[in-house]
Amino acid sequence: MPKQRLMEIVGLYREAIRRGGQNGLPMRLRLFLFLILFLNTIMLGVLLILFSVGVFKAGLLEHRPVLERELMHYTADIYKSFGNLSVQTVDLAKELSAGLERNLKEHGGSAASLQENPDLLEHLLEEELDRLTGALERSRGSGVFLLLDATVNPELPGAKDSRACLYLKNMEPNIINGMAANLRLSFGPMTIARNNGIHILPQWQMEFDLSEMPCFTELMAAAREQKLPFSRLYRWSEGTSLPGNSERIMLCIVPLIASDGTVFGVCGFEVSEMLFKLSHTPGSESYDHLFCLLSPLEENTLRLSGALFAGNFAAGPNAPEHTKMEISSGGGEFYRYQQPEKESYAGLHQTVSLYPADSAYADEQWVVALMMPYQGLNTLISAKSRNLILGLLILMLVNIGLASFISHKYVHPVAAALEHLKEPNLTAKTKIPEIDDLIEFLAAHDALPVSGEKKELPAREPSALYLEFVRNIRTLSAAEKSVFDLYVQGHKAKEIAEILCLSINTIKTHNRRIYMKLNVTSRKELMVYIQMMEEVGCANAGNK
Repeated sequence: MPKQRLMEIVGLYREAIRRGGQNGLPMRLRLFLFLILFLNTIMLGVLLILFSVGVFKAGLLEHRPVLERELMHYTADIYKSFGNLSVQTVDLAKELSAGLERNLKEHGGSAASLQENPDLLEHLLEEELDRLTGALERSRGSGVFLLLDATVNPELPGAKDSRACLYLKNMEPNIINGMAANLRLSFGPMTIARNNGIHILPQWQMEFDLSEMPCFTELMAAAREQKLPFSRLYRWSEGTSLPGNSERIMLCIVPLIASDGTVFGVCGFEVSEMLFKLSHTPGSESYDHLFCLLSPLEENTLRLSGALFAGNFAAGPNAPEHTKMEISSGGGEFYRYQQPEKESYAGLHQTVSLYPADSAYADEQWVVALMMPYQGLNTLISAKSRNLILGLLILMLVNIGLASFISHKYVHPVAAALEHLKEPNLTAKTKIPEIDDLIEFLAAHDALPVSGEKKELPAREPSALYLEFVRNIRTLSAAEKSVFDLYVQGHKAKEIAEILCLSINTIKTHNRRIYMKLNVTSRKELMVYIQMMEEVGCANAGNK
């Protein structure tokens, strides 16, 4: 529809509304408003049905199953990879415990007297180098370590917390193809690295400082107290960083136990956050802001300081700054995860078991969670809702156009027929039965004899309304009757006022009383009855 035509239609409706306040609304506008009300009532009913069946939650209902499947996949993958690494750590601890004990006996020592032979520590570490590198190459870990509960020089400052250690890192942990690991020495004697062609990391330290890693001493203390097998003593540390290093890691630690029950060190594997990210980053292109995390669970709180993250780190929470994330239902299909005074996240989580039921650490709870900022979720949902809302707006515009079209098509012939009533010749048909009947009625009343012409009219029985009108004339007062008689003679209100020497307002007052008593609503209707009186009079005269 051209813009000019649309503006014309809008102008017509605006003018009709303006006049409607004075003279009432025209038929076309009445029908248009009725159709708008009717069609939009139907649309409102459709909206209520859509709300009741949850169509506007379709975004949430659509995304939840997808994220549930993703969560189950990552949980199973983490359970498998961490479980395999736990088994490999236990096997490594058994081999190292037996090998170190044999080596000590060959040199006349024992696990209990390890600290009494500090000159033997470097030799023990180097003897186990091949075992450690072989285990690291077979595993999916980013590092391997062996720590002995002894120090090379007990007289040095800080020797109380310093321990002889051999810590190797694999710089390409995601490449599992049978090639030798790209090793770097993080802790341990430099001569071992030099003798075996191993590069040293810039953060290298000779020995390990236990004061910064209390999980080592806690594990050895628990092993001395509980006397459990290796498979029930391993422990996964929370996410942390090694002394002098900023990279976040998790360690699977197992104590070294001699045949006599002496706990003389620990060993295990490392999982760096980089390796965790390479292995468990959500790969769906539809969820740009989605990230995965493995976190310890305490009551209803995620301890982010001990978690590893994989995914979009720009969208993820800042773990070192805020150590906790509260979990709530969120009032929808997803859980809400909230950091204090930080952005909230939406997602799902599932517990994952890192220990056997009879482990010394079976009461520690861990969860795998998939989450994204609420803004990202709202963007995904609004994409569907936006299309739905746009469709509803288009439907509303179609309703308005349809109502305008129907009201025009319906009212136009009626308006044309009413215009036809104003013409002197009323012989043409309008093809609207009601209006054609009205035309015939008016034509019959207009068929009066011309001046000087005598025309016999058929006798007709007066109607009940006419007879009532004639009877009501007797109820008029003398003043009202004088005004009525002048109307019968064909005078108008202004002429009657001059004849009777009354004001026009007085005449109007008499008019209202006459209309009320004669049960008519206008002067036009009054004149119709007067014309009928004349017809009846002429008919009676003709019959006589």
